Amino acid sequence: MTSATSQAQPAVAAVIGGTRGLGHQLAVRCRDAGLRTFVYGRSVHDLPPERSRGFEPRELDLCDADSVASADVSLPGPAYVFWVAGAFLKKPLAKTEDAEIDGLTDLLLTGPLKLLRRMLAAAPSSVRLVTIASSSGWKRRENESLYCALKAAQATATRGLVPELVEAHPANQVTLIQPGGLAVPDFHTGLEIDYGTMMDPAEVAGIIWDLARSQRESFCEVQILRSREPGQEGVPQVSFGPRLPEPPL
Repeated sequence: MTSATSQAQPAVAAVIGGTRGLGHQLAVRCRDAGLRTFVYGRSVHDLPPERSRGFEPRELDLCDADSVASADVSLPGPAYVFWVAGAFLKKPLAKTEDAEIDGLTDLLLTGPLKLLRRMLAAAPSSVRLVTIASSSGWKRRENESLYCALKAAQATATRGLVPELVEAHPANQVTLIQPGGLAVPDFHTGLEIDYGTMMDPAEVAGIIWDLARSQRESFCEVQILRSREPGQEGVPQVSFGPRLPEPPL
């Protein structure tokens, strides 16, 4: 990563996993703010026109090493990079197939890290990395050991990147978001969930975008959890700083 390019260039945005849910809402926020917005995803060219208008699609399959190695990582200017791509798995580890372990690991961790490595090495200017991890990385869960381990690893990798990025460019920043309970039906496949008590992805995207734009320090970690208070179910509650892992039952 070099610092030769002037910061006077207009900012751009790259959303890794911007075809649905929170990632799509973040891409909408970037586009509506006037940023040139690159959306990465396996189904990015299948988005209907009303959901892709104003985006620049970049096809990417994080579970395919060749796709990750050949994806366009050019970022022409200071960039917001949102690491959002993900999938959920609720299953006892003993009943989990090898292919499920490999696929989820590639999607949540190794694929994005390989892509980020290429992005950061090629970036001509500063980068604001915004990682969307999960409160499942520290909360008590059942039958989610693989998913929780990968989300915790994602958060740890993001924290570890901070000194590297600051050394590479003084304007680089990192924001680690730990959300929990988003109303994305096609994410929680096969589960019976009351989405009326979960957070609206569009509202959470607005909170994240405001945080990323207003951040002044090199690193900030934020918890965005849903309220469970009667009459306030699903209302986002924002707090700052890390959380200790909860003990198992």
